[in-house]
Amino acid sequence: MSVVMRRLNAAPRSRGELSKYLMAKAFEPTLIEKVLDRVSSMGYIDDVAFAQEWVRSRHRSRGLASSVLKRELINKDIDLQVIEGALEQLTAADSSERAYELAAKKYRSLMSVDHAVAVRRIASLLQRKGYPPATCFQIAKETVGAQFESDGELEN
Repeated sequence: MSVVMRRLNAAPRSRGELSKYLMAKAFEPTLIEKVLDRVSSMGYIDDVAFAQEWVRSRHRSRGLASSVLKRELINKDIDLQVIEGALEQLTAADSSERAYELAAKKYRSLMSVDHAVAVRRIASLLQRKGYPPATCFQIAKETVGAQFESDGELEN
């Protein structure tokens, strides 16, 4: 019990993460289940709340797309239904808006490079965040193109 509480004191964890950790420490599987059940009944482990907060936090702070968030939660042994429920809070508009914010932020550091290079680097950043390739290039072109228009570099 003390090992689990120390882990939870450091950061929120999923039940699967705690189980893996305790198995690696060579605790008895039956003892692990008893302890995790007890800690869950006390309200310290809640995979649904954990997944929802994980999605909200990582999308807001790192700009990760649903595909990456899903992969991260699977790695944390969260149930697929719970993951799908947590991902429902992200709308397509939220994801698109966050992608445009990331692109604009990246472009500020790329203003001195060639426009084609800027598009590639922005698209690459968005792809690493988990956005679909076609969307990445579209957003990158629009971001760089919008800057051209405001600078008067594009012809109509």
